[in-house]
Amino acid sequence: MNFDRAWKLHDEAAHRLARGPGRVFTPRDTAIRLAQLTLDPLAEAPTVLDPACGAGALLLGALEWASVERPSWLAHWLRGAMSGWDVDAENAVACTELIGVVAGELGMQAGVVASARDGLAATGEYDVVLANPPWISYSGRHANELPRQRRTELAARFPAFAGWPALHTAFSEQCARLTRRDGGRLGLILPMQMADLAGYGAARRAITSRLTLEHSIELGENLFPGVTEPAGLFVFGAGSGTERPWLPDEDAALMARVRRFAPLPPESFGDVGVHTGNAADLLVGREGNGLPLRIGRDIEPFRLAEPTQILRNVELPEGRYARVAGEARYREAIIVLRQTASRPIAARHEPWAYFRNSVLACYGAEGHDPDFLLGVLNSDVVARIHRAMFRDARQRTFPQLKISHLRALPVPGREVGELYEGIASASRAVQACRGDVAALNALVEQVYLE
Repeated sequence: MNFDRAWKLHDEAAHRLARGPGRVFTPRDTAIRLAQLTLDPLAEAPTVLDPACGAGALLLGALEWASVERPSWLAHWLRGAMSGWDVDAENAVACTELIGVVAGELGMQAGVVASARDGLAATGEYDVVLANPPWISYSGRHANELPRQRRTELAARFPAFAGWPALHTAFSEQCARLTRRDGGRLGLILPMQMADLAGYGAARRAITSRLTLEHSIELGENLFPGVTEPAGLFVFGAGSGTERPWLPDEDAALMARVRRFAPLPPESFGDVGVHTGNAADLLVGREGNGLPLRIGRDIEPFRLAEPTQILRNVELPEGRYARVAGEARYREAIIVLRQTASRPIAARHEPWAYFRNSVLACYGAEGHDPDFLLGVLNSDVVARIHRAMFRDARQRTFPQLKISHLRALPVPGREVGELYEGIASASRAVQACRGDVAALNALVEQVYLE
Protein backbone atom coordinates (compact mmCIF):
# COMPACT_ATOMS: atom_id res chain seq x y z
CA MET A 1 0.00 0.00 0.00
CA ASN A 2 1.14 3.54 -0.77
CA PHE A 3 0.78 5.73 2.32
CA ASP A 4 1.44 9.04 0.54
CA ARG A 5 -2.24 10.03 0.48
CA ALA A 6 -2.66 9.23 4.17
CA TRP A 7 0.34 11.36 5.09
CA LYS A 8 -0.91 14.21 2.92
CA LEU A 9 -4.22 14.12 4.79
CA HIS A 10 -2.34 13.99 8.09
CA ASP A 11 -0.24 17.02 7.25
CA GLU A 12 -3.32 18.98 6.22
CA ALA A 13 -5.07 18.09 9.48
CA ALA A 14 -1.97 18.87 11.53
CA HIS A 15 -1.66 22.30 9.93
CA ARG A 16 -5.34 22.98 10.50
CA LEU A 17 -5.35 21.84 14.12
CA ALA A 18 -1.97 23.15 15.30
CA ARG A 19 -2.63 25.45 18.24
CA GLY A 20 -1.43 26.01 21.77
CA PRO A 21 2.03 25.72 23.32
CA GLY A 22 3.96 22.51 23.02
CA ARG A 23 1.82 21.02 20.27
CA VAL A 24 3.92 19.76 17.38
CA PHE A 25 3.29 16.95 14.92
CA THR A 26 5.80 14.24 14.16
CA PRO A 27 7.35 14.03 10.66
CA ARG A 28 6.77 10.85 8.65
CA ASP A 29 10.33 9.51 8.69
CA THR A 30 10.64 10.04 12.44
CA ALA A 31 7.32 8.29 13.12
CA ILE A 32 8.39 5.27 11.04
CA ARG A 33 11.80 5.16 12.70
CA LEU A 34 10.24 5.18 16.17
CA ALA A 35 7.86 2.40 15.11
CA GLN A 36 10.68 0.26 13.73
CA LEU A 37 12.87 0.51 16.83
CA THR A 38 9.98 -0.05 19.22
CA LEU A 39 8.04 -2.74 17.38
CA ASP A 40 10.64 -4.77 15.53
CA PRO A 41 11.71 -6.98 18.49
CA LEU A 42 8.12 -8.25 18.92
CA ALA A 43 6.96 -11.48 17.31
CA GLU A 44 3.23 -11.22 18.07
CA ALA A 45 0.87 -8.38 17.21
CA PRO A 46 0.76 -6.05 20.24
CA THR A 47 -1.84 -3.66 21.54
CA VAL A 48 -0.66 -0.12 20.76
CA LEU A 49 -1.50 3.21 22.40
CA ASP A 50 -0.55 6.80 21.67
CA PRO A 51 -1.85 8.79 24.68
CA ALA A 52 -1.14 12.16 23.01
CA CYS A 53 -2.02 11.20 19.46
CA GLY A 54 -2.67 14.55 17.83
CA ALA A 55 -3.71 13.90 14.23
CA GLY A 56 -2.28 10.35 14.39
CA ALA A 57 1.30 10.56 13.08
CA LEU A 58 2.79 7.88 15.34
CA LEU A 59 -0.06 5.45 14.74
CA LEU A 60 0.18 6.08 11.01
CA GLY A 61 3.94 5.49 11.18
CA ALA A 62 3.34 2.18 12.96
CA LEU A 63 0.83 1.12 10.30
CA GLU A 64 3.18 2.02 7.45
CA TRP A 65 6.06 0.12 9.06
CA ALA A 66 3.88 -2.93 9.72
CA SER A 67 2.49 -2.91 6.17
CA VAL A 68 5.99 -3.91 5.04
CA GLU A 69 7.43 -5.76 8.03
CA ARG A 70 4.37 -7.27 9.79
CA PRO A 71 1.37 -7.13 7.42
CA SER A 72 -0.50 -9.71 9.48
CA TRP A 73 -0.69 -7.22 12.35
CA LEU A 74 -2.79 -4.69 10.44
CA ALA A 75 -6.13 -6.45 10.82
CA HIS A 76 -5.50 -6.95 14.54
CA TRP A 77 -4.82 -3.27 15.04
CA LEU A 78 -7.67 -1.99 12.91
CA ARG A 79 -10.15 -4.21 14.74
CA GLY A 80 -9.50 -2.50 18.05
CA ALA A 81 -5.93 -3.21 19.21
CA MET A 82 -4.69 0.27 18.23
CA SER A 83 -5.80 3.28 20.27
CA GLY A 84 -5.15 7.00 20.48
CA TRP A 85 -6.08 9.59 23.09
CA ASP A 86 -5.99 13.37 22.91
CA VAL A 87 -7.41 16.09 25.13
CA ASP A 88 -8.53 17.91 21.98
CA ALA A 89 -11.65 16.26 20.55
CA GLU A 90 -10.93 17.62 17.06
CA ASN A 91 -7.55 15.89 17.06
CA ALA A 92 -9.16 12.62 18.11
CA VAL A 93 -11.68 12.87 15.27
CA ALA A 94 -8.93 13.68 12.75
CA CYS A 95 -6.89 10.70 13.94
CA THR A 96 -9.84 8.31 13.65
CA GLU A 97 -10.65 9.60 10.16
CA LEU A 98 -7.03 9.19 9.08
CA ILE A 99 -6.81 5.58 10.27
CA GLY A 100 -10.16 4.99 8.57
CA VAL A 101 -8.61 6.08 5.27
CA VAL A 102 -5.79 3.55 5.73
CA ALA A 103 -8.29 0.82 6.57
CA GLY A 104 -10.30 1.64 3.46
CA GLU A 105 -7.19 1.41 1.28
CA LEU A 106 -6.61 -2.05 2.76
CA GLY A 107 -10.21 -3.12 2.17
CA MET A 108 -10.89 -3.18 5.90
CA GLN A 109 -13.05 -1.19 8.27
CA ALA A 110 -11.72 0.51 11.39
CA GLY A 111 -13.77 1.43 14.41
CA VAL A 112 -13.24 4.50 16.57
CA VAL A 113 -9.47 4.46 17.02
CA ALA A 114 -9.00 7.72 18.92
CA SER A 115 -11.02 9.29 21.70
CA ALA A 116 -11.02 12.62 23.53
CA ARG A 117 -9.29 11.71 26.76
CA ASP A 118 -6.73 13.20 29.13
CA GLY A 119 -3.80 10.84 28.92
CA LEU A 120 -2.47 12.00 32.28
CA ALA A 121 -5.67 10.97 34.06
CA ALA A 122 -6.26 7.68 32.26
CA THR A 123 -5.39 4.16 33.32
CA GLY A 124 -4.76 0.93 31.46
CA GLU A 125 -1.97 -1.34 30.28
CA TYR A 126 -0.70 -1.75 26.73
CA ASP A 127 1.92 -3.88 25.05
CA VAL A 128 3.36 -0.86 23.27
CA VAL A 129 3.08 2.86 24.00
CA LEU A 130 4.27 5.41 21.43
CA ALA A 131 4.21 9.11 22.29
CA ASN A 132 5.47 12.54 21.39
CA PRO A 133 4.00 14.35 24.40
CA PRO A 134 3.56 18.13 24.50
CA TRP A 135 6.84 19.87 25.31
CA ILE A 136 5.72 22.46 27.85
CA SER A 137 7.96 23.57 30.71
CA TYR A 138 6.66 25.28 33.83
CA SER A 139 10.07 26.39 35.09
CA GLY A 140 13.01 28.40 33.83
CA ARG A 141 13.21 31.54 31.73
CA HIS A 142 10.51 30.51 29.28
CA ALA A 143 8.11 28.95 31.79
CA ASN A 144 4.45 28.63 30.89
CA GLU A 145 1.80 29.50 33.43
CA LEU A 146 0.18 26.71 35.44
CA PRO A 147 -2.34 27.19 38.27
CA ARG A 148 -0.83 26.44 41.66
CA GLN A 149 -3.39 23.74 42.45
CA ARG A 150 -2.66 21.90 39.19
CA ARG A 151 1.09 22.17 39.79
CA THR A 152 0.70 20.70 43.28
CA GLU A 153 -1.50 17.89 41.97
CA LEU A 154 0.94 16.90 39.22
CA ALA A 155 3.93 17.04 41.57
CA ALA A 156 2.13 14.73 44.00
CA ARG A 157 1.20 12.22 41.30
CA PHE A 158 4.38 12.27 39.23
CA PRO A 159 7.87 12.33 40.79
CA ALA A 160 9.19 13.19 37.33
CA PHE A 161 7.17 16.42 37.40
CA ALA A 162 8.30 17.19 40.94
CA GLY A 163 11.91 16.95 39.76
CA TRP A 164 11.38 19.14 36.69
CA PRO A 165 7.94 20.78 36.34
CA ALA A 166 7.02 20.14 32.71
CA LEU A 167 4.16 18.48 30.89
CA HIS A 168 6.55 16.21 29.02
CA THR A 169 8.09 14.92 32.27
CA ALA A 170 4.70 14.00 33.73
CA PHE A 171 3.60 12.49 30.42
CA SER A 172 6.78 10.43 30.09
CA GLU A 173 6.25 8.88 33.51
CA GLN A 174 2.60 8.24 32.70
CA CYS A 175 3.58 6.53 29.46
CA ALA A 176 5.86 4.20 31.42
CA ARG A 177 2.98 3.38 33.76
CA LEU A 178 0.71 2.61 30.81
CA THR A 179 3.28 0.21 29.33
CA ARG A 180 2.88 -3.44 30.27
CA ARG A 181 5.65 -4.19 32.72
CA ASP A 182 6.15 -7.80 31.64
CA GLY A 183 7.56 -7.48 28.13
CA GLY A 184 6.02 -4.13 27.18
CA ARG A 185 7.81 -1.56 25.03
CA LEU A 186 7.82 2.23 25.10
CA GLY A 187 8.91 4.67 22.39
CA LEU A 188 9.14 8.40 23.18
CA ILE A 189 10.14 11.57 21.34
CA LEU A 190 11.39 14.11 23.87
CA PRO A 191 13.74 17.08 24.24
CA MET A 192 17.25 15.64 23.94
CA GLN A 193 18.31 17.42 27.12
CA MET A 194 16.18 14.93 29.06
CA ALA A 195 18.95 12.44 28.29
CA ASP A 196 21.54 13.96 30.59
CA LEU A 197 20.50 17.23 32.21
CA ALA A 198 20.77 16.83 35.98
CA GLY A 199 17.34 18.38 36.55
CA TYR A 200 15.74 15.57 34.57
CA GLY A 201 17.27 12.88 36.81
CA ALA A 202 13.93 12.30 38.57
CA ALA A 203 12.21 11.82 35.21
CA ARG A 204 14.81 9.31 34.05
CA ARG A 205 14.51 7.47 37.35
CA ALA A 206 10.70 7.40 37.15
CA ILE A 207 10.77 5.81 33.69
CA THR A 208 13.62 3.39 34.20
CA SER A 209 12.23 2.19 37.51
CA ARG A 210 9.85 0.24 35.27
CA LEU A 211 11.70 -0.16 31.97
CA THR A 212 15.22 -0.35 30.54
CA LEU A 213 16.61 2.09 27.99
CA GLU A 214 17.49 0.32 24.73
CA HIS A 215 18.00 3.20 22.29
CA SER A 216 18.83 6.89 22.67
CA ILE A 217 19.11 8.64 19.32
CA GLU A 218 19.77 12.33 18.79
CA LEU A 219 17.51 13.78 16.10
CA GLY A 220 19.04 17.25 16.10
CA GLU A 221 17.58 20.74 16.02
CA ASN A 222 14.62 21.99 13.98
CA LEU A 223 12.92 18.59 13.78
CA PHE A 224 9.62 20.39 14.30
CA PRO A 225 8.63 23.71 12.69
CA GLY A 226 9.38 26.58 15.05
CA VAL A 227 11.17 24.36 17.59
CA THR A 228 14.94 24.86 17.80
CA GLU A 229 15.53 22.62 20.82
CA PRO A 230 17.29 19.37 19.88
CA ALA A 231 14.99 16.35 19.90
CA GLY A 232 15.73 12.79 20.90
CA LEU A 233 14.18 9.41 20.24
CA PHE A 234 14.13 7.04 23.23
CA VAL A 235 13.08 3.38 23.21
CA PHE A 236 12.61 1.24 26.32
CA GLY A 237 12.07 -2.48 26.88
CA ALA A 238 11.55 -4.87 29.75
CA GLY A 239 13.62 -4.47 32.90
CA SER A 240 14.63 -1.55 35.08
CA GLY A 241 17.61 0.75 35.14
CA THR A 242 18.69 3.98 36.83
CA GLU A 243 18.49 7.74 36.43
CA ARG A 244 21.95 7.82 34.81
CA PRO A 245 22.23 9.78 31.57
CA TRP A 246 20.61 8.21 28.51
CA LEU A 247 23.63 8.39 26.22
CA PRO A 248 22.99 8.14 22.47
CA ASP A 249 23.63 4.63 21.19
CA GLU A 250 27.02 5.35 19.63
CA ASP A 251 28.10 7.40 22.66
CA ALA A 252 27.11 4.65 25.09
CA ALA A 253 29.29 2.17 23.20
CA LEU A 254 32.19 4.62 23.23
CA MET A 255 31.89 5.39 26.94
CA ALA A 256 31.68 1.72 27.87
CA ARG A 257 35.18 1.31 26.43
CA VAL A 258 36.90 4.40 27.79
CA ARG A 259 35.64 4.44 31.38
CA ARG A 260 38.37 1.99 32.36
CA PHE A 261 40.67 5.02 32.52
CA ALA A 262 40.49 7.42 35.47
CA PRO A 263 40.45 11.22 35.17
CA LEU A 264 43.46 13.29 36.15
CA PRO A 265 43.49 14.69 39.71
CA PRO A 266 41.25 17.77 40.07
CA GLU A 267 44.25 20.01 40.79
CA SER A 268 45.61 19.20 37.32
CA PHE A 269 43.29 21.85 35.88
CA GLY A 270 42.54 25.39 36.94
CA ASP A 271 40.20 28.21 35.96
CA VAL A 272 42.51 31.06 36.93
CA GLY A 273 42.24 33.39 33.95
CA VAL A 274 41.94 37.13 34.46
CA HIS A 275 38.29 37.99 35.06
CA THR A 276 37.89 41.65 34.23
CA GLY A 277 34.57 42.08 36.04
CA ASN A 278 33.39 45.63 35.41
CA ALA A 279 36.90 46.99 34.90
CA ALA A 280 37.85 45.69 31.46
CA ASP A 281 38.32 49.22 30.13
CA LEU A 282 40.87 49.94 32.85
CA LEU A 283 42.69 46.60 32.96
CA VAL A 284 42.93 45.39 29.38
CA GLY A 285 44.14 46.93 26.15
CA ARG A 286 45.78 46.09 22.85
CA GLU A 287 48.72 48.47 23.10
CA GLY A 288 50.65 50.53 25.60
CA ASN A 289 52.41 49.58 28.80
CA GLY A 290 51.45 46.38 30.57
CA LEU A 291 52.03 42.65 30.92
CA PRO A 292 51.47 40.32 27.94
CA LEU A 293 47.95 38.84 28.10
CA ARG A 294 46.64 35.95 26.03
CA ILE A 295 43.04 35.17 25.09
CA GLY A 296 41.38 31.99 23.85
CA ARG A 297 41.85 32.86 20.19
CA ASP A 298 45.63 32.83 20.73
CA ILE A 299 45.47 29.04 21.16
CA GLU A 300 45.36 26.52 18.31
CA PRO A 301 46.05 22.77 18.55
CA PHE A 302 49.77 22.43 19.44
CA ARG A 303 50.35 26.12 18.62
CA LEU A 304 50.46 29.18 20.87
CA ALA A 305 50.42 32.65 19.35
CA GLU A 306 52.04 35.71 20.85
CA PRO A 307 49.78 37.50 23.35
CA THR A 308 47.38 39.85 21.59
CA GLN A 309 46.42 41.95 24.61
CA ILE A 310 48.08 43.62 27.58
CA LEU A 311 47.21 43.61 31.27
CA ARG A 312 47.68 47.04 32.81
CA ASN A 313 48.98 47.43 36.34
CA VAL A 314 46.38 49.86 37.72
CA GLU A 315 44.73 50.48 41.06
CA LEU A 316 41.00 49.96 40.64
CA PRO A 317 38.82 52.78 41.97
CA GLU A 318 35.96 52.14 44.37
CA GLY A 319 33.07 50.33 42.70
CA ARG A 320 35.27 48.60 40.14
CA TYR A 321 36.23 44.96 40.56
CA ALA A 322 38.22 42.24 38.79
CA ARG A 323 40.02 39.00 39.58
CA VAL A 324 43.69 38.38 38.83
CA ALA A 325 45.40 35.30 40.29
CA GLY A 326 48.96 35.33 41.58
CA GLU A 327 51.72 35.24 38.99
CA ALA A 328 52.67 31.66 39.88
CA ARG A 329 49.28 30.32 38.79
CA TYR A 330 49.97 31.53 35.25
CA ARG A 331 53.68 30.72 35.17
CA GLU A 332 53.19 27.14 36.42
CA ALA A 333 50.54 26.23 33.83
CA ILE A 334 52.28 23.83 31.44
CA ILE A 335 49.37 23.60 28.98
CA VAL A 336 46.65 26.13 28.15
CA LEU A 337 43.28 25.36 26.57
CA ARG A 338 40.77 27.47 24.71
CA GLN A 339 37.61 27.82 26.81
CA THR A 340 35.12 28.75 24.09
CA ALA A 341 35.23 25.52 22.10
CA SER A 342 33.24 22.33 21.57
CA ARG A 343 36.34 20.20 22.23
CA PRO A 344 39.71 20.55 23.98
CA ILE A 345 42.10 22.75 21.99
CA ALA A 346 45.46 22.81 23.75
CA ALA A 347 49.02 24.13 23.42
CA ARG A 348 52.18 24.12 25.55
CA HIS A 349 52.30 27.29 27.63
CA GLU A 350 55.68 28.46 26.33
CA PRO A 351 56.59 31.24 26.71
CA TRP A 352 54.28 31.79 29.64
CA ALA A 353 52.11 34.86 30.04
CA TYR A 354 49.03 36.01 31.89
CA PHE A 355 45.78 34.93 30.25
CA ARG A 356 42.12 35.91 30.38
CA ASN A 357 39.25 33.71 31.54
CA SER A 358 38.71 32.55 27.96
CA VAL A 359 41.69 30.27 28.69
CA LEU A 360 41.89 27.29 31.07
CA ALA A 361 45.10 25.95 32.61
CA CYS A 362 46.53 22.44 32.88
CA TYR A 363 49.22 21.94 35.51
CA GLY A 364 50.03 18.36 34.55
CA ALA A 365 49.91 15.33 36.84
CA GLU A 366 52.48 13.25 38.66
CA GLY A 367 53.98 10.57 36.43
CA HIS A 368 52.63 12.11 33.23
CA ASP A 369 54.63 13.47 30.31
CA PRO A 370 53.21 16.91 29.31
CA ASP A 371 53.64 16.03 25.64
CA PHE A 372 51.56 12.88 26.12
CA LEU A 373 48.81 14.94 27.78
CA LEU A 374 48.95 17.48 24.97
CA GLY A 375 48.61 14.77 22.33
CA VAL A 376 45.68 13.18 24.12
CA LEU A 377 43.84 16.46 24.76
CA ASN A 378 44.09 17.51 21.11
CA SER A 379 43.07 14.12 19.72
CA ASP A 380 39.91 13.46 17.73
CA VAL A 381 38.90 10.59 20.00
CA VAL A 382 38.99 12.84 23.07
CA ALA A 383 36.86 15.34 21.17
CA ARG A 384 34.31 12.52 20.65
CA ILE A 385 34.51 11.52 24.30
CA HIS A 386 34.05 15.13 25.40
CA ARG A 387 30.98 15.64 23.23
CA ALA A 388 29.54 12.31 24.39
CA MET A 389 29.97 13.19 28.05
CA PHE A 390 28.84 16.81 27.94
CA ARG A 391 25.83 17.79 25.86
CA ASP A 392 26.38 21.52 26.33
CA ALA A 393 29.59 21.11 24.32
CA ARG A 394 27.44 20.34 21.26
CA GLN A 395 25.55 23.60 21.11
CA ARG A 396 26.26 25.57 17.96
CA THR A 397 26.25 28.99 19.58
CA PHE A 398 28.83 29.69 22.27
CA PRO A 399 30.02 26.16 23.05
CA GLN A 400 32.11 25.97 26.20
CA LEU A 401 34.90 23.80 27.54
CA LYS A 402 34.41 23.83 31.30
CA ILE A 403 36.84 23.05 34.08
CA SER A 404 34.42 20.37 35.29
CA HIS A 405 34.61 18.76 31.84
CA LEU A 406 38.39 18.52 31.95
CA ARG A 407 38.37 17.12 35.48
CA ALA A 408 36.00 14.34 34.38
CA LEU A 409 37.72 13.27 31.15
CA PRO A 410 39.19 9.74 31.35
CA VAL A 411 42.94 9.88 30.62
CA PRO A 412 45.13 6.78 30.08
CA GLY A 413 48.30 6.37 32.11
CA ARG A 414 51.58 4.54 31.68
CA GLU A 415 49.73 1.25 32.04
CA VAL A 416 49.19 1.39 28.27
CA GLY A 417 52.85 0.45 27.82
CA GLU A 418 54.83 1.39 24.73
CA LEU A 419 51.92 3.34 23.29
CA TYR A 420 52.39 5.95 26.02
CA GLU A 421 55.84 6.98 24.80
CA GLY A 422 54.67 6.59 21.21
CA ILE A 423 51.98 9.22 21.78
CA ALA A 424 54.38 11.55 23.62
CA SER A 425 56.93 11.24 20.81
CA ALA A 426 54.32 11.81 18.09
CA SER A 427 53.05 14.85 19.99
CA ARG A 428 56.56 16.34 20.14
CA ALA A 429 56.96 15.77 16.42
CA VAL A 430 53.69 17.58 15.65
CA GLN A 431 54.74 20.50 17.85
CA ALA A 432 58.02 20.70 15.92
CA CYS A 433 56.07 20.77 12.61
CA ARG A 434 57.57 17.50 11.45
CA GLY A 435 54.92 15.08 12.65
CA ASP A 436 51.70 13.62 11.27
CA VAL A 437 48.55 14.58 13.20
CA ALA A 438 46.68 11.65 11.64
CA ALA A 439 49.31 9.22 12.95
CA LEU A 440 49.07 10.76 16.42
CA ASN A 441 45.27 10.47 16.33
CA ALA A 442 45.58 6.81 15.36
CA LEU A 443 47.82 6.09 18.34
CA VAL A 444 45.46 7.80 20.80
CA GLU A 445 42.47 5.99 19.31
CA GLN A 446 44.32 2.70 19.66
CA VAL A 447 44.85 3.36 23.37
CA TYR A 448 41.22 4.26 24.05
CA LEU A 449 39.33 1.91 21.75
CA GLU A 450 41.37 -1.25 21.28
